[in-house]
Amino acid sequence: MVASLSGPNGSAQITLAPESLPGPTLAALPDPLFGTDGIRGKVGELLTAPFALQVGFCGGQVLQSQASVPGPVIIGQDSRNSSDMLAAAIAAGLTAAGIEVWQLGLCPTPCVAYLTRITEAMGGIMISASHNPPEDNGIKFFGGAGTKLATSSTTAIAAQLRQRWEGNGDGVPSLGTAGAWGKQYYRPQLVADYGQALQASLGEGATLAGLRIVLDLAWGAAAPLGGGLFRRLGAEVIALHDQPDGDRINVSCGSTHLDDCRRCRGTSSRSGLCL
Repeated sequence: MVASLSGPNGSAQITLAPESLPGPTLAALPDPLFGTDGIRGKVGELLTAPFALQVGFCGGQVLQSQASVPGPVIIGQDSRNSSDMLAAAIAAGLTAAGIEVWQLGLCPTPCVAYLTRITEAMGGIMISASHNPPEDNGIKFFGGAGTKLATSSTTAIAAQLRQRWEGNGDGVPSLGTAGAWGKQYYRPQLVADYGQALQASLGEGATLAGLRIVLDLAWGAAAPLGGGLFRRLGAEVIALHDQPDGDRINVSCGSTHLDDCRRCRGTSSRSGLCL
């Protein structure tokens, strides 16, 4: 099997033995496949590159069939070490289905929802497991309105995925031929547009001048965006865990571990936010 990989730094081809990319068996697929926040699981068990590729292909076909006007699909991701792999595999599945893909790179989940709603995108996908530990990840779909994909749509994706797996003797099914391949574009600049929209939503002249705020960014997706946003509003920011780190995301920090934020109470801060 020869795979072509492309990205901002160029392209390359690698040869992979079939057994080097295991996917889950049909029996291992959870039922229902989609939970409250999309597909969640352990990376290397449920969430593998072949599985994500199939999710992208089937999800793309369902989004395409339900869109009144064809458009791109926007993909964002958090800082987990597995997010690059899953985003690339899903993008491959989408482009195999003939769909244009906009890759945002690192961004918060609401960024994907917002950009899906205000652009010509027909859907969005976020690669994240929210506050789960680093070894987990997830795939969350948004419809063209920027809201969580309807249950009827996620059920259709899951049904198509199962049908393809069953038709291939419980192996990894071929994508077949879509007739026209989609293109992929890297558009990280759109994340800055989202940050500007957040600031504009507060109204002209809004300021946090004079406030000292503790901000725990949990080594996650909002790390590059969060501190700068509050500083532009005039706040003095004490930023904790403010670099993206796939090994430490959510580990003893963030909204599920408040100790570090509480320890900053002696800094005369007026408020604290833990993501």
